[in-house]
This record gives sequence, C-alpha cells and structure tokens, in this order.
Amino acid sequence: MSVAGAPSLLQATLPTWILLLGALLTALLGWRVERFPLGGHRVIGTVAGAAAMAAAVGAFHGVTPATQVALSAGSGAVVADRFSLFAVILVCSVGIVAVLGSGTATERLGARMPGYHALLLTATAGGTVVALQWEMGALVAGLALLLPSLVGMVALEKTTEGAGEAALAQVAVGGLCLGVLLFGLSIIYGATGTTDLAVARTALAHASPPLEGLGLALTLLGLAFLVGAAPLHRGVLAVARSSQGAVAASVLGISVTAGGIVLVRVLVSGFTASLRPWVVLAGVLALVASLYPALVSLAATSVRRVIGLGASLQGGFLLMALLGSGTGRDGRPEGGVEALLFGLPVFVLSLMASLQALGILEGDGVGARVADLRGLARRSPLAAGLLTLGLAGLAGLPPMAGFLGRILIVQSAVGGGYPWVAAGVLAASLIYAIPILRILAAIFVEDDEEPALVSGAPLLGVLTAGATAFLGVVAMVLAGPLTFAAHLAALSLR
Repeated sequence: MSVAGAPSLLQATLPTWILLLGALLTALLGWRVERFPLGGHRVIGTVAGAAAMAAAVGAFHGVTPATQVALSAGSGAVVADRFSLFAVILVCSVGIVAVLGSGTATERLGARMPGYHALLLTATAGGTVVALQWEMGALVAGLALLLPSLVGMVALEKTTEGAGEAALAQVAVGGLCLGVLLFGLSIIYGATGTTDLAVARTALAHASPPLEGLGLALTLLGLAFLVGAAPLHRGVLAVARSSQGAVAASVLGISVTAGGIVLVRVLVSGFTASLRPWVVLAGVLALVASLYPALVSLAATSVRRVIGLGASLQGGFLLMALLGSGTGRDGRPEGGVEALLFGLPVFVLSLMASLQALGILEGDGVGARVADLRGLARRSPLAAGLLTLGLAGLAGLPPMAGFLGRILIVQSAVGGGYPWVAAGVLAASLIYAIPILRILAAIFVEDDEEPALVSGAPLLGVLTAGATAFLGVVAMVLAGPLTFAAHLAALSLR
C-alpha cells in the first residue's frame, strides 16, 4: 500500500481533477468563444470521462492481493481499491452516456448548453469523490460537489416553469436529507471521536445502543435520498415529471449511481452489516420504498410519472440488497453487495433509456400521457422499440437484465434473514408491471390512426438512447462477466 503523501493523494484523486478540468474548459469555451460548436463540448466531456477512467485504472495498478488496496492517501480519507475502480468506471460511464445523449435537449437549453455540460462533468466528479472516500469529511465534500451540480442542471431549463419547481424540490428535499446526514455523522463522531469509517465501526460496537442506533439511522435516511427511495422521492418525481428527457436521464442516472455507490461505501464497507440498527431500518425503508410507488403507479396516467415511480421502486431494491451484505450462518458472504453492484448499472441503464426515449418523442411533438402513445409502434417503430426496452428493463421484465438483477437481490435478502422484505418488494415489482404493461398495450395494441412520425431528433442522441436501451439486453447475455466484476469489487470490502 502506498504511503499517504501528497503525490499519492493526487494520484488517487486524479479522476476527479480530470473531470473538474474538463468542466472548467467547457465552461470557459462556452463563455469566451461565442460560436464554439456544441459537438466540441460533447467531445470534451467524452474525453474527460474516458481519461478519468484511465486514471482510475492507473491508480489501481499495483494492488496487493493481501489487502486488495492499491493506494491509501490523505490519512486514509481516499482509497483506491477494487471497489473504487469499479465505481469510478461506472459513474464515468454514466456521465459519458449523459454527455452523448444531451443533443436532444439543445432546443430546450439553447445557449446554456455549455453550462449544462460543465455541471454534468462536475456532478460526475462528485460521484468519483464518493467512490474514493473512506472518511466522513471526504464524503461530505463529494456530496457538496454532487448535489448543487444536479440542481443546477435542472435549473438551467429556464424556458419551462416546471423545471424551476423541480429544482426547488431538489433543493428542499436534498437540503433536508443532507442536514439529516450531517446530524447522523456528527452523532457518530461524538460517540467515537473519529471521522474514519473503519475506526468508527470498531468504536460503535462498544457505544451505547440508543446513540449508535440514532446516528446510523439518520445516516441511512440521509443517503437514501440519492437513490430516490420513498418517502424521500419527491425530488426524483419532480425531475422525471418536469425536466427534458435527456436532462432528467442525466440527473437521475448520476444521482442513483452515486447513491448506490455511497450506500455500499459507507454502510457496508464502513459500518458493516454487523451493526444491526441500520440494517433493520434499511429493510423497513426498502419495503416502503417499493410498495408505495408501486401502488401509486396503478393510478398514474402520465408516462413520466410512471418512470419516476419506477426509479423510486428501484431505490427500494438497492436498499434491500444491503440486507444481504453480511455473512450467513456458515460464515460465507450472502452476496448482497455483488447483487447490488450488478443491479445498479442495469437499473440506471433502464431508467436513462426510458427518459431518453421519452425526450425524443416529446421533441417530435408526442405527449407524455399514456393515451398519447397509442399506435406508436406503427407511427414510429424505432421510438416505440427504444421506449419498450427502457420500460421493460425498468419493470424487470424478462429477457431484460433487470429481471436477473431483481432475482439476485431477492436471493441475497432471503439469505440474509429478511424473507418478509423480499416478499413485499417482489410483490411491489409485480404490481408495478401492471402500469408498464398498460403502456406497452397502448404502444402496440391500441391505435388512434394518427399519422406516422418523422423524427427530427439529433442522430447522436437517437444512437445513444438506442445503445443505452440495447445494453439492457446485452447485460443479460454478459451476466457472467458482469457478476464476476461485481464479485471482484466486493472482495475489497471484506
């Protein structure tokens, strides 16, 4: 393991600095060069994301099999290990998909596109910080970089009234959850006298149960906001309802990805499932975060609302995966972390594909109500196919990879001793499939004889949405390598 010096700190955080440099460059070019092409901003964002992934691989080079850690820097505040490598590659991949798919939002954002790309890269940089962090201060710094950037991306849509309301909802709910998180971390710090997660874990085992339970519960509640889990899902619903499709896909995709990463890094890698107060609360939250949006979705008439509720339901699945993050009676890991790390990119891909496809349709003048999609398979076969793949992945319908992700998470929860949570969340998933099938019936069965659509969406945006949707099927075919990569990432957490 490398010593904790300035060079090693720079090496460990190099992905973050690369992304911030890309954000600064695209902001300066947008400000100083009046007619700098929008394609140039996409090139900068793509190159920055790819370079950040390469830097993460470079920092991981030299890992020792004994510790599974390649680099520890900043007095242990940041760590380069197998999990951080997996997480940085994942969050940068989501950022690249968001950059490439941003073309469909050009009309809505206009001259503010350079600022949007800069904030997108800044949010991705915040995601890399929470992937690398191993200390409370670094966690708060990463969230302080991530959350305002996501709010800014939504607020830049000044041409719509709903976007301002969505940004305000994000500020209100996000500010509340960040305050709850800070309060929880301060309780843990007061009980243990350290901000180091590993040291705090050991000290919490000897702390008084009420104090331990309160600090861990508040920490979990604060972090659950990022994955859109109910009852903290108002910001997710507001963004899904009001933001342009590509913008909503970017904001929610990065938020859920970072949320899943930080849940594992803080609660599993930091505090571990041996501290039962947060595990029991995670089970209750998973049940609420699944059943509530599933039941509400039955009465939804807006496709956007159905997608937003599906994002919240997926947050429930991610929370349920934490229940199987410990070890069973035979001393072997239950597989919850591997299931979460497999399901996280699959869930995010389906969410982004659904919103990107919807953004393409709305750009062509098609509304977001279920009734507006009647006969879409005849009017626009390509758009119908993209939306179908995205929604099928969101509901976990076979043969999409989301189906396998749900099975793995349910198995881990049952193995962890929470079959009642698994049964409730599985029932919620079946209930949520009803409105999804209703939308698919409108697309393929019902027909109102509207004329065929001639799409004017940018080719790159359509290709990005198509690739994102198609990856939901490819991930099922490549389930073996993906689960193996998730297993390797989880090894460094034990």
